[in-house]
This record gives sequence, C-alpha cells and structure tokens, in this order.
Amino acid sequence: MKKSLIALAALATVATVAQAQSSVSVYGIIDTGYMRSTNVNSNGESVSGISNGGLSTSRLGFRGTEDLGSGLKANFVLESEFLADNGSQNSTAEALFARRSTVGLEGNFGRVDLGRIDTGSYAMQAKFDPFGANNIGGIIATGQVGQVRVENSVTYTTPTYAGLSVTLQTGTRTSTSSNTVSSPATSTATFGEVAGQPNGNRNNTLAVNYTQGKLELGAYYADSKDAAAIKLHENFGGFARYDFGVARVTTGLIDVNYKNKASGTSSTAWASGDTVETRKAFIGVNVPVSANLTVSGLVEKIQYKRYTSSDREPTIYSLLGQYNLSKRTALYAVYSQVNQDNGSAQTNVSTTKLAEMATAIADKSKVSYGVGIRHSF
Repeated sequence: MKKSLIALAALATVATVAQAQSSVSVYGIIDTGYMRSTNVNSNGESVSGISNGGLSTSRLGFRGTEDLGSGLKANFVLESEFLADNGSQNSTAEALFARRSTVGLEGNFGRVDLGRIDTGSYAMQAKFDPFGANNIGGIIATGQVGQVRVENSVTYTTPTYAGLSVTLQTGTRTSTSSNTVSSPATSTATFGEVAGQPNGNRNNTLAVNYTQGKLELGAYYADSKDAAAIKLHENFGGFARYDFGVARVTTGLIDVNYKNKASGTSSTAWASGDTVETRKAFIGVNVPVSANLTVSGLVEKIQYKRYTSSDREPTIYSLLGQYNLSKRTALYAVYSQVNQDNGSAQTNVSTTKLAEMATAIADKSKVSYGVGIRHSF
C-alpha cells in the first residue's frame, strides 16, 4: 500500500512538473450580426441578413508552448476559420487550419515558424488597419494588396532591439488566387512547390517593424514568382501610427506592381483593361470616447493603373463604433461608402467573409453597414 502511494505521488509530481513546463490553450472569436449592402447586382438591388464578422473573422485556435530549457521554447499554432451564422467552414473548406498551421522554436536568436502562415506583407497591413482587419470598410475588407498566406514556409523574426525587429519569410501557396486585387480578376495563379526549380511559385517577404513609445513604424517588400521563377509582382508597403492620447492616427501607402500577368502556373501577355499596378493610400483615426467606447474613421484612396486604358480611382469613407461590454464581449456598428470612379466596381466588404454582399456595380456608389456582437474566448 505504501509503495502504491509513493508511486502515485511520484507520478503526480512528474505530471505537475510537465504541466509547469508546457502550456496549451484554446482560443477563438465568434462574431455575427445584421449586415446590409447596396448595389449587389445589375438591377441595383440590395441584400441584407444575419451575416459574419463585421468586426472580426470568427475562428477557433489552439496554441502551445513547451519550455525546453536554457531559454529555448517550442511553439505551435493551429487556427481554423468558420462562418458564425451557419457553423460551416469559410472559403478554404479544404483546409481545416486554413488561417494558420505552424510549429517552430523561439529563443535568444529570435523565432522560427514552419508551415502555413500569414505573409509578412498581409500581417503588416492587418496590424496597421485602423479597423483591426475587420470585414466591412477597413483596408483589409476593401482588398488586401498582395498574397494573404503562404504554405511550405519558413518565417524568421529577429529579437527586438531598441524597438526594431525584422522578419524574413519564404514560402509557396498551393491554392488558387487572383493576380489582381479589388478589381475584376483578369487571371489566376496557382502556387506550389516545383521540381527542379527551387525559386518557382515562391513568395518572399522582408518586413521591418519599429516601435518607440507612442510611435509605430512599419515597412515591407514582397514578391511572387511563377513556376519558371519569373516575377509576377512586387509589393511595397509603408505605415506610421502615433498615439496622441485623445486619438491614435494611422496612415499608410501600399503599392503592387504586376510585372507579368499570371496564367495558371506561368505568365501570359497583358490585355487591354488589365490592372498592371494597384496603389492604396489611407489615413485613419481611433478616438477613445470613453473607457468602453471607441469611434474610428477611415478614408482610403485606391488607384488601379490599367494596361492601355485609363486609371480607376475609387474612394472609400468608413466609420466604426465599438462598445466593450467587457474585456471579451463587444457591440459594434459600422458604415462604409464607396464613391466609384471611371467605371470602377470597388467593393467595401470582404469577398470571402461576406461573399453574398461583395459584388459592386461599375460607377454605382456602394453602401455597406451592419451592427453586431463579438465574443472572444
């Protein structure tokens, strides 16, 4: 009996030590509400109903850390996306953990993650989006510029020194994506690993972040190549944010220069009207009205430079109010309006999260708005 008690005590001690050295957590967001969007078809009709993610994309995730000793840690993240109004997966239903699936190491040298992850360019755009990468009106909702995620990737982030950190990333993408952003797609590009061509179908990013007190700065360079390692596009971004106390102001400029037109895994000749460059400039403000209420405003100007055709330059005006009932639960209201230009059909909602509301009609202003509730756990 004593031996049994001693054995049980020893096992309990080992389990306690193991738990102290490792941690796994479950987290997520559920966000839904009433949404409405105008001019979704050629008849100028509107669509409305209970929909998803007016403030944040709904998700379910698992993250874990194991202390390996001597300052070294092992990390993993698995994050899935779903539609809160019906419980189904989103646009990438073939990938269970479409938002993120990584494992890696962290220590004095920095952090390395392997697997599917946000591109460095998208991660920075989302970080500096005054609307928090929401799905109505923010700079992500109106069309993130460049590739969103990479697979088969290696992402290395340096330690932060004097407020400065650098991220280097290389990877591929195996799903199909448009070669243009927030405009009628002229082609698609299928990214994946290529036998005999290590630089084929590859997406590379260099990103720099700097924080000093109330000032935040960010910049990145990214490019994508086809199966023959011919460059499809170059993507640049620069951002600045300063917290004045009474308001936090963010501004940025994003530019994608399409070097070649994608067609499957290769490139082809441009046709009249194809978008050869996308440029987005924005300025936004977040005003803490009270301890629980924040009001945000955003103005975006997008320029689509087209092959042998005149440019299109739509403008988007958006307003967001968020009231926190607690640290985990928030109510929100969002309004966004697009003023079209020269035949543009710019949307102001996410084409994947709010697909039924995303269609826009050339030269017709588009208004989208919604009220909802978000709960984080």
